Amino acid sequence: MDKKLTVNIEFSRDQVATVATLAGVELNQEIWDKATEKPVNISMSDIDDKEAQLGLLIAIVGIAMGKAL
Repeated sequence: MDKKLTVNIEFSRDQVATVATLAGVELNQEIWDKATEKPVNISMSDIDDKEAQLGLLIAIVGIAMGKAL
């Protein structure tokens, strides 16, 4: 079985609210409670834009390797 690198990241409510506002969505208590109910797993394949996918991959793997070494 291939081992995989797992990266955990947390966002504060203020950070999420800022992004939600930029997207034109109000972050109310109901949405916040649902979003924070359990961990959210995201796959790189969830990102349709290949350039965005590559940029995010490079940034996350680079930071993770820098912290691991």
